[in-house]
This record gives sequence, structure tokens and C-alpha cells, in this order.
Amino acid sequence: MANHFDLHAATALATKPGPFMTMILPVTGVPATDRTQFNSLLKEGKRQLEKVAPNRAWSAYEESFAPYEHGPLTNGSARGLLIMAGATESYHYWLHTAVASTVTVTYQPNVLPILQSRDLTSDYDLLLLDSQGFELAQVRSGRPELVNLPVEAPTTLEKALGSELRDRGRWQRSAGDSTHYSGTGTLDASKAADQRNYFMAVDAYVSQHFSNVDQVPLILVAAANNQGNFRKLSQNAYLDANVRVVQNPNLAAANQTLAALTVGVNDQRHVQATQIRQDAYDKVRQQNQVVQDLGALATAAVQGQIAKLWIQDDASHPGHLTESGDVMTATALSRQNNLYNDLALLVSQRGGQVEVLPVDAMPTRSPIAAQLRIRESVQL
Repeated sequence: MANHFDLHAATALATKPGPFMTMILPVTGVPATDRTQFNSLLKEGKRQLEKVAPNRAWSAYEESFAPYEHGPLTNGSARGLLIMAGATESYHYWLHTAVASTVTVTYQPNVLPILQSRDLTSDYDLLLLDSQGFELAQVRSGRPELVNLPVEAPTTLEKALGSELRDRGRWQRSAGDSTHYSGTGTLDASKAADQRNYFMAVDAYVSQHFSNVDQVPLILVAAANNQGNFRKLSQNAYLDANVRVVQNPNLAAANQTLAALTVGVNDQRHVQATQIRQDAYDKVRQQNQVVQDLGALATAAVQGQIAKLWIQDDASHPGHLTESGDVMTATALSRQNNLYNDLALLVSQRGGQVEVLPVDAMPTRSPIAAQLRIRESVQL
């Protein structure tokens, strides 16, 4: 997932001399395929630069692409490589969402792929829990990885509660210096108490060592009865109340199921985020704080009056946004420039939030819309 540093690096690059060549290369993992595609995009980028910016020699950009002309085009589980090159400085970023191969020459660095990657994935933890044990996985930048838990972690009920003892109807678990009584009477009652004590131990451990430290959502993967029982006991403020995976996890083969689990969770989070976004959009629209007209939107962006900007991920509009808020289309470079990218960059620089979304996640049918900070202060 793209973070604040990635966006900051791209916006800082915008202060350097342009124009900017941005290459997006899908990474297949097949060296010959990736190399052929890289060379093809590089050739097309050179052609575009010569056509729309004949005053800029390729030699000013060549150094930015040189490390990849013969070096590796893969990086872990990355699914794409983004290279932004200006006339004096460049920036690269590994993308972890599926991308299409593109190369553009524009007035400003193309920040839309970074913003799209930022919105499509997010960090969270997965708690795979059954009645006898648990595993924990961390999803970072869209990549799931099982955590290698330390020996003292309560990874099983037996480890957490100790060996079972019986004395005159009293059942107890002895774990070192402390003893956890599971109750008296029937074996069923004692097992239920054991289960409660174990879930409380797991909840306390995950909260203290992971959730409270990383402050990311915790998604519970458990059978229906364990989902209900664990949630009744949990004190973890980061346990997601809405997104859950109701299935009994195979803890013995947790690594083999992580990819599928992540896809399912991402789908749920996408639906949830889309609904929350739609509700928020409807509210500000009723308050007359939404603008979709490009002229008014450009003016508001220059004045720093946009709180949120929504852009459809495949949308484009020719034109370059000037410092005064005018849209220029007089030059070859401005006509092939994506105005939506200029708006996204400016809104980000002015402290606004930008979301680049697939069409089904957009809160409006328009390819672009903005929420104004204070409608009355915008001079349209």
C-alpha cells in the first residue's frame, strides 16, 4: 500500500523541472516477458517525449531508467513497477495491485497510480482462531504473511492454561506459577470455562503485542460459534465489528490459505468502504458542498478549498491546470496531459484527501467530484 511517504516523494518531485515521464510496468515474474514490455514502454516514452517536448533531450531522463534496463524488474510480490522521471530527479515505487502497462509524458508527475494503490489495499491483521489454538497473520501493502509467534505466546489452549487436573469435582488448569480454575461440576461446564479463559488470554495477548502497537484493524477468522463467543469477551478496540470471515481455519496449513483469505477480506472491506463513502457523499451533497463542474472544481482546487476529491481510476480529461486555475490546452503537451492528475496533485499538496476508485466504488456517476471545505468561501 502506498503511504504518506510515497505521496510526499511524488509531490516533492513535482517541484523539480519537467516534463515528467511516468512508466507503469506490470510485473509478471517472467524475466523475458517483463524485459520485452519494459523495452517497448521505454521506446514509446522516448517517442512521446520527442513529440510533445522537443526541447528536452532524452539524455536528461536516461539515467533514471538505466538501473532497470539490465537490472531486475521484480521485487518480492510486487505486481507492478512505477518510474517517475523528471529532467533532474526521479522516483520509483513498487505497486502491489494489478496494473496496466502505460507510459505518459505530462506536466506533472503522474500520482494517480500511487493514489489508486493507496486506496485499493490497506493494512490489517488476521486472527485465525479455533477452540484449541490460533495463528496471526499481518497484511501489509496487500501482502499477507504469517507471524512467527514467540514460544511464550498462548498459541494453544493447553499451552495457555496448562495441564488438566481433577480433584473432587473441581477441574483446574495449572500453568506454571499461576492456576486457572475452570470451574466445578460437570466436564461440559469446565470445558466452557476453559474456552472462555483461553479466548480471554488470546484477546489480551493479541491486543497488547500487536493491535495496540500497530493500530490496524483486526479481522477475525473463526467458525460461527467461536466468532460469537470471542467477540463477547474481546476488549480489543481494533477488532473489526463488521468485517469477519466465518469459517473454521485450518491452523495446520495456515500459510496455504492466506492468499484466499486476504482476497475475501479485501472484498468485504471494499463493500464496507463503498457504502460508508456513499453515505458521506449523499450527506455533503444535501448540504450543497459537492462540485462536479470542472471549471468550478479547478478554481476550488487552486484556492485550497477541496476537502476530498474522488476520481474514477480510468478517467482522463485533456488539459493542464495553471497556477491561476485556468485549464490550458494550447500545446501538444497540454492536450495529452491528464487534467485529473493535475487536480489530484494540487489537492494533495493543499492538504485535501484524494481517492482514485474503480467505477463501482465511486459515490457518483461523474468521473470526478469534490467535497468543498466551506462552500461560501469559494469564489466561483
